[in-house]
Amino acid sequence: MAVEALFGLVGVLIGSLTTSVLTIYKERLTARQDTATREAQYERERKLALDTFQRDSILALQSAVTDMIQSAYVELDRILAIEKETGQWPARQWATPTAAGWSAAVLLLESSRARVFDDELRALATELRTVAGNSIWASSADEAKKHSQRLEPLQIRLHEAVTRVLPSLY
Repeated sequence: MAVEALFGLVGVLIGSLTTSVLTIYKERLTARQDTATREAQYERERKLALDTFQRDSILALQSAVTDMIQSAYVELDRILAIEKETGQWPARQWATPTAAGWSAAVLLLESSRARVFDDELRALATELRTVAGNSIWASSADEAKKHSQRLEPLQIRLHEAVTRVLPSLY
């Protein structure tokens, strides 16, 4: 009987030890899985926030480019009307009033451009700002025409680049 009791005690101890080890292993495994799940969720949320930020920034940049080009065209129309009336190109000077909406459009373009991470979009926005500025600050009608003719092709290139970038952000 003592031997049976001893075997029973050993069996209980081995069973308890096995249960304890397996419980600890299960808890550690579950904790690791929970940590990995939380980290994956954090990364998904972070990527979603970044993609949303980029989409909004790119769309704001497109809008700013459109506003800037519109302002440049309004100014060119004003200058052309003066040229038609007087027969002389009224080259802009520092004292000339700023083109209607130009400052706001350029400021919006610059702030939007700073938030866009895509180098091609940033470069195209910069080139568009430069070309639009050169067209309204041109010293002659021919020079203004040469610069302004580059605006639409550059804007088309910007929109094509946006078309390539945006789908990856959805």
